[in-house]
This record gives sequence, structure tokens and C-alpha cells, in this order.
Amino acid sequence: MNASKPAFLIPPGDGRSFMIGAHQVIEKITSEQSGGDYYVFQQVSPPGAFVPQHVHTLEDEIVLVEEGELEVRLGGSLVRATAGTVLNLARGTYHGFRNAGTTPARTTWMITPGASFQAFFHEVAKFPPGPPDFARLDELHAKHGMTMPAPPA
Repeated sequence: MNASKPAFLIPPGDGRSFMIGAHQVIEKITSEQSGGDYYVFQQVSPPGAFVPQHVHTLEDEIVLVEEGELEVRLGGSLVRATAGTVLNLARGTYHGFRNAGTTPARTTWMITPGASFQAFFHEVAKFPPGPPDFARLDELHAKHGMTMPAPPA
């Protein structure tokens, strides 16, 4: 048994909840709980909410769309992701999304490795409501191995 990463159960409704812009984030497994291997959270995104297009250099992301409909930029393609869709957002892949539906979209994310991404989320969650400070956001992206380059052709 690995004492640093014991098996455990997270019941529905459990987990630290906070906002990243319009998105509600519910942490399910922290990087500390996984020994830094991964970070798992659920996200609820209201209609029209989006995550700007960006690239990770440190993490891979796996996303399960549980409810709703997302319009996802995946590399040079624009795809629809509905309930049951799994997205593999490998590091180095240009991506972003928008809730293209009329109901909230619920997704579950696994980020590996998890430590830097979790730290990024915790820092962005401290931003005040309203439009973000883009200069500060760019600094945080750079600090955590992310960029927001122009879309691929």
C-alpha cells in the first residue's frame, strides 16, 4: 500500500468549490492527494461561457462531457462535444471551448501532472469578478507553462 496515495471515495456533492470566471469548479482529487500525478475536478459552465484558446506545455487533459454541449477548438478543427464525449487534449495541442448549448454544461477533467495546473487555478480564482486583468493572466499562463497564441490556420 502506498500511504501517500491511499484509495478513497469522493461522494457526490463533496469537494472544494470555487469560481473561475463564469465557471464553477469543484475539486474532486487534489494534486496533493495524488502525489502530484494528477488533478481531478468537475466544472459547470453556463450557456455562452468559454475558456479562451490556449496551449499547455506541461500537462495533458482528459475531459468527459457529462451534460450539455460544447463547441471545442481542437488543434485546427472546431468540433461539437455532447454528453458522453471524451476529449484527449494532449500537451502542445491548441484548444479552448464554449458552451454552445442552452443549458449548463457539466464536465469532469483529469489533468496530468496536476500540481502546476492546480496552482494556476487557485491563483486565477483570486481574480475579482468581472473582466480579467489580462496582463496578470498572461503572467500566470507563462508561469504555469501555458500560452495563448493566435489560432492555427
